[in-house]
Amino acid sequence: MKIWSAEIKELERLYESFKGQHPKLDKELEKLVKTDDENMVLIYARRCLEVIITDLSQRELKRPRGTEPLKGIIDKLNKEEKVPNNIIVSMQNLNSLSTFGAHPKDFDPRQVKPVILDLTTVLEWYLTYMESQVAIEKEPGALQVKRKEQVSFRKTRTKPWKRIIAVVGILLAGAIIIVSLIVFDIIGGGKQARAESIGSIVVLPFSDYTGQDTLEWFVSGMHSALIQDMGKIGSLRIPGTTTSQVFKNSDKTINEITSELKVGAALETAVLCLGDDSICFQTRLIKTGQEEEQLWIADYKIARNQILNWYNGVTKQIAEEVKVELTGKEETLLADARTVNKDAYDNYLKGKFYWERLGEGDLEKSLEYYNHAIELDPGWAPPYAGVAEVYGGLMQMGFMPPGEAMPKINENLDKAIELDPDYPGSHYSKAIFGVWMEWDWEKGEREFLKALEINPNDVMSRIYYSHLLWILKRYDEGYFHSQMAVELDPMNPLVLALSAMVDEQGRTPQALEKCKKALEIDPEHYFALLAYAEATYFNGDYKNSIETELKTWQGLDDEARKDIMAVFQDKGYVEAIRTMLTYVEEYAKTNYIGYFEMGEYYWKAGNLDKSIECYIKAYEMHDPMMPYITLSEIGFDDIKDDPRIIAIIEKMNLPFTAPN
Repeated sequence: MKIWSAEIKELERLYESFKGQHPKLDKELEKLVKTDDENMVLIYARRCLEVIITDLSQRELKRPRGTEPLKGIIDKLNKEEKVPNNIIVSMQNLNSLSTFGAHPKDFDPRQVKPVILDLTTVLEWYLTYMESQVAIEKEPGALQVKRKEQVSFRKTRTKPWKRIIAVVGILLAGAIIIVSLIVFDIIGGGKQARAESIGSIVVLPFSDYTGQDTLEWFVSGMHSALIQDMGKIGSLRIPGTTTSQVFKNSDKTINEITSELKVGAALETAVLCLGDDSICFQTRLIKTGQEEEQLWIADYKIARNQILNWYNGVTKQIAEEVKVELTGKEETLLADARTVNKDAYDNYLKGKFYWERLGEGDLEKSLEYYNHAIELDPGWAPPYAGVAEVYGGLMQMGFMPPGEAMPKINENLDKAIELDPDYPGSHYSKAIFGVWMEWDWEKGEREFLKALEINPNDVMSRIYYSHLLWILKRYDEGYFHSQMAVELDPMNPLVLALSAMVDEQGRTPQALEKCKKALEIDPEHYFALLAYAEATYFNGDYKNSIETELKTWQGLDDEARKDIMAVFQDKGYVEAIRTMLTYVEEYAKTNYIGYFEMGEYYWKAGNLDKSIECYIKAYEMHDPMMPYITLSEIGFDDIKDDPRIIAIIEKMNLPFTAPN
């Protein structure tokens, strides 16, 4: 039961607060908190709900429940506005999920957690409700609850009741907390305990309890969006999406996850329903330590066009719970209230889903979805930035020439920034294209800094900014941002590999360790393999270096690899590279291979003339790798005196001290 042990402990504390006051609930709750069987947890939770609904049917609907299904009674309590909307939602969720306790074949043990949370929410409301009944004439057999102590685990925040309760001519003054985050409806929420100041929170992957099997793109997209929104709070460290996703469907406890990531708290979100016009969430914040401690929990039912405002609202609420004081800029960023066309948002998330897969067909699908999102909501900035990214991907992978792609990229990025100057994705993309396509270092730095001003936790802006600083020979600054990126997304193989490249400037053992970690996470990660080949080379491990090189080169069959390794064993690394180049040159007659990459291998083979020729061709073709030309890691120290290389560097405006 370790997945939901914290939830059981909270429920047990609640049970102890009124134990002995209601025999029927006592009987079922006592069994629930003691059982180790997940199916029985659901069954006992359902029996608790039956006790409560049966009593409410008698009290509020003025009739016995009889054999009527729970759903029918809950619907009537909702229709007649006898119970707050947030409690109705929890009752409906509890009723639906708890039925699986009797059907083990169809049951996922992860469904226990939201059942316990919903039961706790319903119980806390019910206890408060029963206290209000003390002033009412006691009915025969009615439940009389007087808790031993005040339940303070969380305060339920509800919409105002639409009816006024009059009791024996006395108006009962109740503390009804009205919460309205912008224009959407928070139907429940509160805090169990007040946090000490917390400086880091992991946003765990959203759990999907909708029963719809085709929503991975939607649920993952919302998870990523909330991480981006929370990242705007500069005094909080929010681990990146890739690292968070490592723990999807994990059996690890919250304490184990937060300990591994060195964060102070975790945010859990369950998607409980998804309709045509609304979404239901349950969100809770857990502080970790010797025992998990729930700081805050809330149930939401929002209109789908309010999803952007929901992200902002949750982010602000969490800042309050962990005692983070927002800056004026952060207040402004999180104060924006904007509705979004729900179908446009769906298309946008689908566009992101296919973009991340990066195949040619996937990029075309991504472009189609992004353009459809623009048609549906032309005033919303992110799809324009998405279109620019796709054109960049098509260009980078050789599916579209730069002359055709770059005008489309700039047009869409300019539009995105015009619509929303504070959308960090637009500035990130402008920086990427500014550095690696336009070779405009000033523009690249300006846009990276703008993206990081908006979202200091933006991992990709930070790691690529570190590369720009590395290119500009501002090594200490580059290392600082590189390390920050790794701290933000420590289980992202791409970030680890990119950081390892920066470490090659004087920190080669550390570079090797990062590459090893990246390959432990994903042994086939292409960029991690490239970085590992470089790191092993600079650490003098030439055997591992060339073996890894051979894995990444296209056009080499098994016989060629055996031949190259035989040369390595007999004559060493340089001769093996020369042998490999004979195969690669033959392959290049009918296939495209980047000249910059070829230049680096000719340098390793000791053929400086061919290396220089390749770098000149790379410059003429505007190869995106050319910004790295002045780095010693690609052999610059051996070619820097050549007038042709000097001319290229001066044209590119790269930092360089020309020889006397």
